[in-house]
Amino acid sequence: MTARDGKPVAGAVVECWHANSKGFYSHFDPTGAQSPFNLRGAVKTGADGKYEFRTLMPVGYGCPPQGATQQLLDALGRHGNRPAHVHFFVTSEHNRKLTTQINIEGDPLIWDDFAYATREELVPHVVEKTGGKALGLKADAYKEIEFNLALTPLVQGKDNQLVNRPRAAALA
Repeated sequence: MTARDGKPVAGAVVECWHANSKGFYSHFDPTGAQSPFNLRGAVKTGADGKYEFRTLMPVGYGCPPQGATQQLLDALGRHGNRPAHVHFFVTSEHNRKLTTQINIEGDPLIWDDFAYATREELVPHVVEKTGGKALGLKADAYKEIEFNLALTPLVQGKDNQLVNRPRAAALA
């Protein structure tokens, strides 16, 4: 994790989340098989700005076929599929909040994302590795992705991209 000037950002909180191997996020899993906050986590960057986490390789997913989003996409003549990706939300005391995602190299839909969320800079190389059992993984073969998140500084001491909107209360 670096700042715009290339210096490491220590103590930043990096939250990550992604869908499971069936393409469901824990909060929207119609099977009920996942526990709340499954495949979600947070780590802090070290003094060197580095962060690391281990997770399962995500897969892409589609909108619910009968849902409103898919109905809209059908009317527009578009599919409702997303490539495999991992979301990040990063906070740091002296930098603006960052919400982004990386896309998983090799996914067949990487350049045809209905959400238009793919950028070359957000497709890091996936490296096939061995030695996973020695790291405590279930399998010896695993994949590694290195990705630097770059933060921008506060503007006059404030995060000028935060938007406070009135919200309507709703009963669940």
